[in-house]
Amino acid sequence: MKIIKNAFILKGEKTQISDILFDEKIIEIAKEIKTEPDTKVIDLHGKLLIPGCIDAHVHFNDPGFTDREDFTTGTTAAACGGITTIIDMPCTSIPAVTNLENLNKKLSIINSKAIIDFALWGGLRKNDLPFDNKMITELWESGIVGLKIYTISGMETFAALSYKDIEKAFRKFPEILFAFHAEDEKVIEDSISKVTSKQMRLPENYVKTRPVKAEEIAVKNILSSLNKENKVHFVHISSKKASELILESKKQFNVSFESCPQYLQFTSEDFSRLKGRLKTAPPVKFDEDKDFLRRCLKNGTLDFVTTDHAGCDYKKGKVFENFSKVYNGIPGTELMIPYLFSEFYLKEKINLKRMIELTSKNAAKRYGLFPQKGSLQIGTDADFTIIDLNKPYLVNESQLHAKGKYSPFNETEFACSIDKTIVRGNIVFDTIKGISQKPGYGKFIRRS
Repeated sequence: MKIIKNAFILKGEKTQISDILFDEKIIEIAKEIKTEPDTKVIDLHGKLLIPGCIDAHVHFNDPGFTDREDFTTGTTAAACGGITTIIDMPCTSIPAVTNLENLNKKLSIINSKAIIDFALWGGLRKNDLPFDNKMITELWESGIVGLKIYTISGMETFAALSYKDIEKAFRKFPEILFAFHAEDEKVIEDSISKVTSKQMRLPENYVKTRPVKAEEIAVKNILSSLNKENKVHFVHISSKKASELILESKKQFNVSFESCPQYLQFTSEDFSRLKGRLKTAPPVKFDEDKDFLRRCLKNGTLDFVTTDHAGCDYKKGKVFENFSKVYNGIPGTELMIPYLFSEFYLKEKINLKRMIELTSKNAAKRYGLFPQKGSLQIGTDADFTIIDLNKPYLVNESQLHAKGKYSPFNETEFACSIDKTIVRGNIVFDTIKGISQKPGYGKFIRRS
């Protein structure tokens, strides 16, 4: 038995200092709990405690591309960033998670590597057409959170679907939640054709090759195929126009969307300064896009924030003179929570209830993990993210725990820092002692 004393928490609609009694599950929450002599006490002295944070969009590349990341380094970085559960994407591993056999192969490798708990995405790709109803239903019923689809893909092992393919999937599998990387392939091809090879080499021209219109058209086409029973989620939305389409569709359809710290903080103006440290797909856009996404975060219309963590070896992937050859992807899972609480809780004064929705509750609900994850309820997993609101954190990219030692936030000082990360009642990260659990501690969490 363990007890956390003097935690600053949200209880109902109000914040208060409380004690939490727990083992693997939460047993009691009260203003003061008497302890037995053998109870281990963790005194937080008023530090903020929130439900364990979830990063619902990461690429940990295991198995298959482990030179970029593996499940131990990825989950270690997440733990150091206050994340207690990650949800790994199906496309950046070999084999891709597109059937039950491939899922089990992946689990047989990553189960012994995870530091924190994890759920998994499955995927639907052109490579597997025509649709095998049994294969897809079997994968969904295994407990994955949803099926990821690309409308454009540079991966031979995970080819994009056409809009007609997507419409068929909606009709055949109305019970499945589909997530979309939504950029229109034709718009991007046309945009690239208008940029000279010399211009393609320059970082500031990258956004011209994957413009706002690409995201807007893809989102519009996907939404036009929806039926009332379909469930759709849009990942890493980067533009105002796409966001507006999604928000309008929410009035009649079951639709959600996420964005990422890079789209909330940077614009294409930052490419010339940050270069490969900022290159992702889709690219960051313009001031109006960043400002609109920040408003959505504040007013409650953005469902949650993820990282799209997708790092690489910086020297191998990020330092080409020709920017078009630079790897698309940045590590982010270690920095998301310090960034969000520094920028939006402390600076922008967003209330704690909204911050919890953005960092755990809404993702857990969307993906069938709630209330086991994303809550502080009696009987649920004792997953806690503890934040020191009075201890600044200066980002030094060389000290990040992911394999990719780079970040657009390098040399940024956040106003707060992660103090402890607790998963199922055990400390996995402590700011003084570091990581305290071995690979294999993390468990696969199935959608309920």
